[in-house]
Amino acid sequence: MKKIYKYLLMTIIASSTLFYSCETMELEDLASPNSLDASKADPDLLLNSIQLAYRANQITFNDRSAELSRIDYFFGRDYLEALDGGTLNSVWTRFYSNSGSRGIVQNLRAIEAINDENPDVDLSFHIGISKIMEAHNLMQLVDFIGDIPWSEAGNPAEYPKPSVDNSQDVYAAAIATLNEAKAMLNGASSGSADDLYYGGDADKWIKLANTILMRANLTVGNYSAVVSASNVIDATAYDFEFAYGTQVLSPDTRHPDYAADYRSDGANIYQSHWLIDVMIGTYGDYSADTDPRRRYYFYRQNWRSPLNYALYEDVLGLFGPAGSVYISNGGDNGETLQCSLQDVPLHLQFTPDEAIWCSLPLGYWGRMHGNDEGIPPDNFTRTAVGVYPAGGSFDWRADAFPYVGVSIGATWGQQVGLGNGGGGAGIEPIMLASYVHFMKAEANLKLGNTAAAATHMEAGMRASIGKVMSFGSLDGSAPMDEAPDQNYVDAFVALIMQQFNVAPMSTGLLGNGFPDGKDKMDILGEQYFVALFGGSADAFNFIRRTGYPRTLTRNIEPDPGLFPRTFLYPSNEVSTNPNITQRSDLSAKTFWDQGVTNPSN
Repeated sequence: MKKIYKYLLMTIIASSTLFYSCETMELEDLASPNSLDASKADPDLLLNSIQLAYRANQITFNDRSAELSRIDYFFGRDYLEALDGGTLNSVWTRFYSNSGSRGIVQNLRAIEAINDENPDVDLSFHIGISKIMEAHNLMQLVDFIGDIPWSEAGNPAEYPKPSVDNSQDVYAAAIATLNEAKAMLNGASSGSADDLYYGGDADKWIKLANTILMRANLTVGNYSAVVSASNVIDATAYDFEFAYGTQVLSPDTRHPDYAADYRSDGANIYQSHWLIDVMIGTYGDYSADTDPRRRYYFYRQNWRSPLNYALYEDVLGLFGPAGSVYISNGGDNGETLQCSLQDVPLHLQFTPDEAIWCSLPLGYWGRMHGNDEGIPPDNFTRTAVGVYPAGGSFDWRADAFPYVGVSIGATWGQQVGLGNGGGGAGIEPIMLASYVHFMKAEANLKLGNTAAAATHMEAGMRASIGKVMSFGSLDGSAPMDEAPDQNYVDAFVALIMQQFNVAPMSTGLLGNGFPDGKDKMDILGEQYFVALFGGSADAFNFIRRTGYPRTLTRNIEPDPGLFPRTFLYPSNEVSTNPNITQRSDLSAKTFWDQGVTNPSN
């Protein structure tokens, strides 16, 4: 029977990325031996089911957090309408479900039962790493929802309709679970070849547990514990991530964003105007403030966007000295960019958003936070996801297009297509070394340790840049002439660190709501968010915890409603559980939320 289980397991693993939207396919939609009685289940299969459900939940947390923090594009002029009761239905089911294809909690209990009933079997590793994933998801559910079931959730026979617990008590339970997990892993006889993340390396899982504990201390404001945290993920060799493949059909194992953007009919995802604007700098490669990661994050499909500027190099000297670089401004185009025919919204006038609310320079083509307009025929002009983290293409075009008298638009030469770039062999970042350094930088800054904060911020930037640039090798067909070298990286990092070091600890706000100059936390927050691209689950916490960065773009809608402090309860649970009452808005705060506001919201 074990061989049969393994075959079915591989079917689940391979099929779990078939759906290419921001969500992944529901494991519940697939035939699964999880439906068997727990005593007949295979512990390796149960472990992998937990790991895949955990990965799917991380995708949701990453995506929703990224959208609210402007790392990704958010569709919706009204927060409450866009984040309705269905937003976290799948996450809730994958975590709590006790019928059909069981969720993380019940599958872990099944592994524990097998371990208890078989004294000759040691499942310490299975249980230990499953508890880490359970505890992390438990904390995230508190962060996103607030008070949730826990004390009654593990006993469906006695409590089929569990009541919610105080969110602080749930956090404490999650911390206790992490400590139990570390104890089990310290005593584990061996790892498991079926570990989809760390390949059975118990020491790396212990680092992850310590890192999640550090994250919990940061969330609740225990900054001294964050600063002193040790044996955490502080080097890229220990990065916690899920790796995707390149297979297209039967099953599709590619990164979901790659599957969405690299199609014969063009790209389908809009990138965030705020993040691209932060990374472009003043004039791209013709200015020192352009980010070396942007060519890896974003893949341009056109050279100029409506109502914005592009650069071209007069190679043959048609207009002046050969090699001169000129600015070319684009006109309106209502067919592909409706906002190019519209006036700047009143609430964005005389703010930094005025320049980017509709379009971006240098051919970048995304969308403003909150834009809910229909989809025009722009699939081969909008900017696609790049080689990091989705395994797409490296943006190899020079920022100044080499003009030789032929229409630039017709010879741009960078369009998406099936199989292009890295073929989708990207990653789902979950907890990276760069994130850890930024968390330590935040804690040190809160304690007034500005030198230590600067040290960790620089370490976080360098860890992020190094990891991102390593993905360039996935796109073997791309010319790498425009790839940044070490001098480029060093100069950029030095510039940002110089800005951080001279910035004050705090600045006031101008009449338009933007800061009167960036302070240290603004700069740290911006760089943290850049590093979080692709794995942004903790950005939502950062905004509510600190009120930074204050430079985030405003919603294109002047009155988008309350910025979420937590999400609504999942509607599927509310409709069947009389012990949970749905909220009327998004204002409820979880226990650690002190109500700090960001002026962009």
